Amino acid sequence: MRMKVLGFIPITKNQFIIFETIFFSFFFLLTVFLFSYKFPIYIEDPLVLFHSKYLKYVTLVLSFLIVIETQYYLNRFISKQLELNEKQKNKIEFQNKEIKEQNEEIQNQNDEIKYQNNEITKSIKYAGRIQEAILPSQEELRKKLDYFILYKPKDIVSGDYYWFSEKHNKLIIVTADSTGHGVPGAFMSILGISSLNEIINETKECLNSDEILNRLRKRIINSLKHENEDLVSEAGMDLAIIIFDKERKEIQFSGAKNPLFLIRNVYSEKLKAMRTSDTTVKDQYELYHIKPDKMPIGKYPVMKPFSKETIKLLENDTLYLFSDGFIDQYGGKAGKKLMSKRFKELLLKIQDKNMDEQKYTLNKALNKWKNNNDQTDDIIVFGIRV
Repeated sequence: MRMKVLGFIPITKNQFIIFETIFFSFFFLLTVFLFSYKFPIYIEDPLVLFHSKYLKYVTLVLSFLIVIETQYYLNRFISKQLELNEKQKNKIEFQNKEIKEQNEEIQNQNDEIKYQNNEITKSIKYAGRIQEAILPSQEELRKKLDYFILYKPKDIVSGDYYWFSEKHNKLIIVTADSTGHGVPGAFMSILGISSLNEIINETKECLNSDEILNRLRKRIINSLKHENEDLVSEAGMDLAIIIFDKERKEIQFSGAKNPLFLIRNVYSEKLKAMRTSDTTVKDQYELYHIKPDKMPIGKYPVMKPFSKETIKLLENDTLYLFSDGFIDQYGGKAGKKLMSKRFKELLLKIQDKNMDEQKYTLNKALNKWKNNNDQTDDIIVFGIRV
């Protein structure tokens, strides 16, 4: 803080004290000197004699004036500082008041957001219960198959789903991975389940697996055609379907980007399938990777009819339908995807276990691999033992 001394000299408080101290010291010492000094008697000059007699009083008065001046200006400095402090205090109080009001507004907004989030969460949980109710009852399937379903939504609701039905003594089993996860994926899954129900229920004859996929694709595209072109292009699902004829011990398989894994004893009859891409052998078991068509259920640049594969089954064959959620899960020491190779090795390791034990082992292995990472995507693995 600066202040003008004598009306025109801008100076800080510290500078003023230093200058005043120097001036006072000078005049005080000069006063002491003059009071203690005796002029020689031979000096007869009237001016010198006058100075010798009165100058010491002048310096003494000046010293006192300096003290008074110092006190005066210090009081002015203090007064000005107090005034500035008061202004600063008022400013801070005003700012604190503003901050308090802003904090109250932020708190009110947070409370509103929290309330809305709770309401949204309640709605999504309710939607999750609806989705669970739409999924087929596993108790009915348990009477017909030796199986397990590992079903792990990433969020409360899932874009992955499973579906099955029975017609003409044949079991139709589907696993699907809808576009996205969470609420958008759940809407697509409900659309997929309702479309499959309509296709099966409105058709008297027994459809082949490829025919079901062709009809499902048409229904999905038609259901979304009133929306914009970008949405129609992006929306859809990857899917695998088998039609299991238990009497003939054979299945039809069709896939829309999702494959079928079949594991068989290595000493049994070799699988003859046209679209088997590769096999993996471990101990006494061999895994056959049966390729899907490289088209989703949805709009695609080149939409050909889906194909089907008919496979004769042997006793103790194990089939796996799944989405890419398990394979794409990040984890391990390097934080990488689990990948198809590790998944195949894991499936081959658990062939001596029953279906419930397989589900438990897969879930345990997934959690171990995931470690502290978040779940990457919705997960579904459907295992069936013949």
